[in-house]
Amino acid sequence: MLKIFTDGASRGNPGPAACSYQIKDEKDVKIASSVFFLGRTTNNVAEYSAIIKALSRASEETKDKIHLYSDSQLAIRQITRAYRINKPHLKTLYDEVTNLVFRFSHVTWEYVPRTHPDIMYCDRLCNEELDRHQ
Repeated sequence: MLKIFTDGASRGNPGPAACSYQIKDEKDVKIASSVFFLGRTTNNVAEYSAIIKALSRASEETKDKIHLYSDSQLAIRQITRAYRINKPHLKTLYDEVTNLVFRFSHVTWEYVPRTHPDIMYCDRLCNEELDRHQ
């Protein structure tokens, strides 16, 4: 099973935004990490973008189980259908996530606080990327 950690950030809402992910194996060995500058967008779009990019990359590594962690309560609760999606642009991103999920045998979603060490790592990647684009 792969563990995926994601984060999205925007400075302003909307504002300059970035997203990042980190993928680890079951022994906590890092397999991949990446960060992307997204231009001007909202924090919610950045969070979804991180999930989408991470799922795309993870599908290159496995078709088996994955466990995705995010500090975005909104994204996790919308993806798990605990919350309705009222914004059309977020529905489009949700649909993209849903299509990517079919690449895996099982996906588990978990909200974790932003103080989680692997989320903090992703947050640092986002902030460094935003600093480079200032």
